[in-house]
Amino acid sequence: MKWKSEDYWVSHYNFRKTLELPKVRFHDTTFRDGEQQPGVVFTSDEKLKIGTMMSEIGIDRIEGGMPLVSEDDKKAVKMLANAGLDAEIFAFTRCMKEDVETSVACDVDGVIMEVPSSGHLIGDAYEWSEEKAKQLAVEATAYAHDHGLYVSFFCIDLSRADAEWALDIIGAVAEEGHMDALNVVDTFGALSPEGMAELVMMLKNAFRVPIEVHTHNDFGLAVANTIAAVKAGAEVVHTTVNGLGERSGNASFEETAMCLKVLYGQEIDLDFSRFKELSDAVEKASGVKKAPNKPIVGNELFSIESGIVAGWWKTLEKKNRALTMFPYHWTLVGQDPPRIVLGKKSGLASVLYWAEKLGIALSEEEARKILIEVKNTSIRKKGLLTEKEFKAIVEKVR
Repeated sequence: MKWKSEDYWVSHYNFRKTLELPKVRFHDTTFRDGEQQPGVVFTSDEKLKIGTMMSEIGIDRIEGGMPLVSEDDKKAVKMLANAGLDAEIFAFTRCMKEDVETSVACDVDGVIMEVPSSGHLIGDAYEWSEEKAKQLAVEATAYAHDHGLYVSFFCIDLSRADAEWALDIIGAVAEEGHMDALNVVDTFGALSPEGMAELVMMLKNAFRVPIEVHTHNDFGLAVANTIAAVKAGAEVVHTTVNGLGERSGNASFEETAMCLKVLYGQEIDLDFSRFKELSDAVEKASGVKKAPNKPIVGNELFSIESGIVAGWWKTLEKKNRALTMFPYHWTLVGQDPPRIVLGKKSGLASVLYWAEKLGIALSEEEARKILIEVKNTSIRKKGLLTEKEFKAIVEKVR
């Protein structure tokens, strides 16, 4: 059954229809677009350490950064490119020859080449003519190709661009410049999944190159839009670890990968058991704390406070039937086992679980009195109880 295995148990409705999805490759942009989250700085050593982990996990491509940003960025990109990793190393560049030359000097495999593709952004923000944007894109992409680089053409704000103009500039690059792949870029998170699918299909029909997708999370749809793009034929997904990125962030690597594997039954060649390890490393290096309930990698995903749910776990743990109450097993993504915590929402099962764990024999009357104290203590402190606090309550009641 595609919806159930030793590692996960999701809904059979996901598989009522057969979907033919392309083989997906992962392009990580944590070190470039993720680092654009205000205040985030990855050192070259951190990029090498985390990049090595990404490659070991199986991420196909790593965007090391934009070499022109700083000498340290240039150093980091070059270090990654010469580290002997299995992952391909890309640099992010403007459609300018000097950017290409800097990237070539960094020994990268390819470049993500950006140009504004919406008339309003070209005119209002860049203060260029549309013809200038087109000319730069054509000349720079051809120049990059001539220097042996794989070119992923990255159209900023493509999702809000006038369709006729967007097709014009992309067509010019395809005919007069060069693109090995076309990046569907939802710079401001402005697409719905349905809109993303329509845009990808339009571009696939117009241009015979692989489609990549790069989304932002302004409406909480970055992952959904990425998957919609894959369903429409996109072959490369741009993601960041922990969904790091400016404004509301980018498509989360771990969420995208898990959705494709578990909810869509795709063969994803990644070491999922190291997802939590990678997430923690990026959290530490970036200084950006992830939400405790963040899907896949949150630190409290398998913490149980509710008395009813604690009762379930107390029974199911003994039967080794964890997937009766979880959609995936914690070991699949490198999480710690479930734990029952004590707080305002605890029930009698929670108290008895902790008493058994600590080797304390309680009567039912004692357990009920302890539960009342546990709830009152949690309300007073507005949080969970420590083991020390629980023991103190037990001593007080007994």
